[in-house]
Amino acid sequence: MKTQHTFALLAMVRRNKPNKLGEIPVFIRVTINGNNTEIATKHFVKPELWDTSKGKVKGRSDLAKTINDTIDLFKLRAKQHYNKLIEAGKEVDLLAIKNGVLCIEEKQPTLLEVFSKLVRDVHAKIGVEYSMSCYSAYRASENHLVMFLEEEYKLQDYKLKDLSFRFIADFEHYLKTKGKCRQNGAIKHIQRVKKSVRIALKYDYIQKDPFLLHSMGKDKVIRLPLNEGELKTLEAMKVDVERLEIIRDMFLFTCYTGLAFIDAKHLKKENIGIGIDGEEWIFTERQKTGNTCAIPLLPPAKAILKKYAIHDKVLTSGYLLPIPSNQKFNAYLKEIGDLAGVRKKLTVHIGRHTFATTIALQNGVPMEVVKQMLGHDNIKTTQIYAKVETRLIADSMNALRKKY
Repeated sequence: MKTQHTFALLAMVRRNKPNKLGEIPVFIRVTINGNNTEIATKHFVKPELWDTSKGKVKGRSDLAKTINDTIDLFKLRAKQHYNKLIEAGKEVDLLAIKNGVLCIEEKQPTLLEVFSKLVRDVHAKIGVEYSMSCYSAYRASENHLVMFLEEEYKLQDYKLKDLSFRFIADFEHYLKTKGKCRQNGAIKHIQRVKKSVRIALKYDYIQKDPFLLHSMGKDKVIRLPLNEGELKTLEAMKVDVERLEIIRDMFLFTCYTGLAFIDAKHLKKENIGIGIDGEEWIFTERQKTGNTCAIPLLPPAKAILKKYAIHDKVLTSGYLLPIPSNQKFNAYLKEIGDLAGVRKKLTVHIGRHTFATTIALQNGVPMEVVKQMLGHDNIKTTQIYAKVETRLIADSMNALRKKY
């Protein structure tokens, strides 16, 4: 059902605003639902030549014909633009009609305006719907978009209506070359831009989805968790450099708790409590999803907390562990792996995988329980962590070996 509007047009003059020649300006008054605006025709006429009843200039002179043609043109444009807004189901307002009559293109939000608004919205919802790391990822995508426009298109911004498949393909190429992003990283950045474009579609800033034909396939990433032997090697290794010893211990803590880097970094005393079994547990919320995690504190993890209880950074920060930045953590982990002779690439996320697979699943902890401890929304996510190690295959086949 269409909304009903009252719409009227009137050609008029302003007798109280004569110019130096004594001529008065001609206007078109547009009235919608009792509200009105006036549009100047840029024409002036002698007061005695104006016919108020007809809303026209008297006579057949060239000037009279020019002014009357302008009046007719402005009225026609006003009606056409009004009807266009009604048919499109858009808001009918005086400014839109006036801009249509004067052929002033309505200012449309640009790509960076919409994307930057999205980034600000993410920042405003940190701790509610998003984490700080998620906001940082959106900021990184915004920076890539800015650099792409400057370097490839020599522009400060881009019109939404000009977005096309070619633009997206160019952005993808930039991310993989000058942006130095791998396939999966490029996909993340493009997905965030796609999210802003969907917002533009919802607000009718654009009519066609430039992503309609675009698709990208993820590269399969194999993250191998540490096995028990590699864990023992890391635990037993002697580290003479304090910063490396801290990193080794912090990594082992994630291996025995399954906490993501950011959640381990922000662990506080109030996150440690007594569980249903009378033992100490970790009770926290994942910063990434807000999901609650309840994790029984295993002896190796408890020992690490005790070891660093009086560390200067722990005493001054209020956090339970002296964990550095993510960037430093990963850089130092590579040194740890080299020193320990562990061939697998160590990253902050491998600790979480190791807990899920080596510590929990391979010791008989049900998948549903692991899902709860990791704070996953869907068990399919937990199944990604369930790496089948050769030891698990051997243990599973022992019973059959004895039978046959």
